[in-house]
Amino acid sequence: MTDANATNPAATDDTPDVAHALPQMLDLTQAAPLRDEMVRLAGAGGIALDASGVERMSTPCVQILLAAGRGAEAASKSFKITQASELFRTAVAELGLRSEFDKWME
Repeated sequence: MTDANATNPAATDDTPDVAHALPQMLDLTQAAPLRDEMVRLAGAGGIALDASGVERMSTPCVQILLAAGRGAEAASKSFKITQASELFRTAVAELGLRSEFDKWME
């Protein structure tokens, strides 16, 4: 995962200024690296993710992002997903998680 150049205009004290770009392919092979990255980002404060480039997303990766968002909420930290691609939004909706993710997506 790499840093995107876009800033997060809705940043709070714990939201990073730069959103971390999610990989294009969030398939099963990316689940463990995604989990590790979410743990690392959570340890640094709030989490901001750029989902504009996501072209494939598996259920395990959705579950990891759901757990990261819920974990951030439980720790009173920010969790934002910016520029979610149409595929990202569709994958979340197909799993019945639209209302959960809507509160995090800008």
